[in-house]
Amino acid sequence: MSVLIISDLHLGDKRNSLAHEKKLLDDLAKFICRKKFQAVLNLGDTVSRKEFLRSGTETLAEFAKYRKWRDALKIPFRECTIYRERPFFESVFDQKPDSVWNGTSGLSIFTMSPDDVYDHQFSAMQWYWFREALIKTEGKAVLIGSHVPYPGSCTRPVTPGIYLEIPEDIQRLLENHPRPVFWAGGHFHWKDDPPLVRGNLTALMGARFAFEQDFERQTYLQQLNLNNFSIYTITNITGEQQ
Repeated sequence: MSVLIISDLHLGDKRNSLAHEKKLLDDLAKFICRKKFQAVLNLGDTVSRKEFLRSGTETLAEFAKYRKWRDALKIPFRECTIYRERPFFESVFDQKPDSVWNGTSGLSIFTMSPDDVYDHQFSAMQWYWFREALIKTEGKAVLIGSHVPYPGSCTRPVTPGIYLEIPEDIQRLLENHPRPVFWAGGHFHWKDDPPLVRGNLTALMGARFAFEQDFERQTYLQQLNLNNFSIYTITNITGEQQ
């Protein structure tokens, strides 16, 4: 039993050919069906920014295409959004930007979207909601997804405006939670680094799909095993069952 983490599909992007994009989605769908995941957490940047879209491509049409693709898999998806998508996110996915989902036994999945134009800062109201929601999960393990990563979750230096800004009291709550807590982020297209582990918190880079012309930067995904709550890195979705 496991949950798959994906991120940064960048659908509609002119840096990827349509053929490459179709193969990526086909391979990913086959992999998801083969592995029989209990759920998928998508960390966002599902569709690229307007300036990177192929000529004639519309943002909402790309989201609709993705929604049709994921719904055909008939397993639960939890979606993370980013600031530029907030105006239409809820109508596209029938999910609030900040949410907690308990559809998998023993696990609560949070999706968090900073209400900030740079996607790095949560509002005081969001932190209040998060504290209250986290307290209610003390009997469960927790998987948190945000597009911008938790500070120090990879070897990219911690400098202003790079990682999420997490208050110290929130960090302590996560580290001292009675059950394992995993915080997964994407955004950097960064290499697969060992996660940051502090107390019961494991902060990691969740996934990256390399662009077509950038094969030397390896694609990887993360899988959360629900039997022993360990993270497993996946670097091949086209081979035989692992």
